[in-house]
Amino acid sequence: MLKRYQVLLEDWQAEHYKRVCLKYDVSFSEMIRMALCLDIMFASKITFPNYKWSVDMEALVKAIRKKDEYVIDNMNAEKFHNFLSKLYFETRKATELWSKGNTLKTRKSKTKE
Repeated sequence: MLKRYQVLLEDWQAEHYKRVCLKYDVSFSEMIRMALCLDIMFASKITFPNYKWSVDMEALVKAIRKKDEYVIDNMNAEKFHNFLSKLYFETRKATELWSKGNTLKTRKSKTKE
């Protein structure tokens, strides 16, 4: 379920996201959600390097480096939404992994006291 939040961005951030929105034909809100998910996924990959993600991050990096023209041109709306669905699902799993990790750390620190 989506919740409404007010987000304040620097001018340069907003301009960047507006350009990306036009390029990928997504709403500004969708762009912010994708950016947040990608941020969580990349940070999770660093924090939990042995965890196996179903989102192929290397393929995503390659697509971004090639400016995604080939990938986006050959990705219809259904494939794009499937990708977003998978990204959101994996990001949710990543946040659960972070939560479990923090719970374990909290329990360990309490038992040491």
